Amino acid sequence: MPGKSSRRYYLLIPAAILFITTGCTDNSDAEKENMALIQTTNPPAMDVRSLTYQNDGLPEKVKKEVIGIDGIYDVAIVQNGKEILVAYKVNHMHRFQMKKIEKNVNDQLNRTFKGYNFTVSSDYKIFLETVRLNEMLRKKDVPEKKAKKRFEKIVKLQKELT
Repeated sequence: MPGKSSRRYYLLIPAAILFITTGCTDNSDAEKENMALIQTTNPPAMDVRSLTYQNDGLPEKVKKEVIGIDGIYDVAIVQNGKEILVAYKVNHMHRFQMKKIEKNVNDQLNRTFKGYNFTVSSDYKIFLETVRLNEMLRKKDVPEKKAKKRFEKIVKLQKELT
C-alpha cells in the first residue's frame, strides 16, 4: 500500500508549511503601514519644540490650509521653528496632476504664511516618516534633541529625492 502513505505526505507538507508561515508573521505594524497608503491617518499637527498638541497653533492652521486643496486627502505636519514639514497623500484620481498639486501647495503656503520655510512632499516614504515622528512626539517619549535630529533627517531625505 505505498499509494496511501504517499498521499498522507502530500497533505502533511502543505499543512506544515501553512502552520509555520502563519506562526511566524507579526502583522501589527506592517499591516498598519500598508493600509496607511489607502486609508486616512489624519495625525494631529505637531511642533518639535513644544512637544504638545495645540489645536489653534500654526501647524494646525497649515494643515487646514493644505487639506483644503483639491486632490489631497491626508496631511501630516511637523514644525521645527521656522521650518515646517508638510507631507500629504493625493487621491488616486489626481495622480496625474501631482506636479500641479505640489506647486499649488507651495504657492499657497508661501503666500499665506510668510517667513516660514516649507518642505513639501507627496512621497509616501516621507509621509510615513513624518507620521512616525508625529507619533513619537505625541507619545512624549523622545527628547527634543532627538526629535529635531529626526526632523532634519526627513528634510534631508526629501531634498535628496528632488
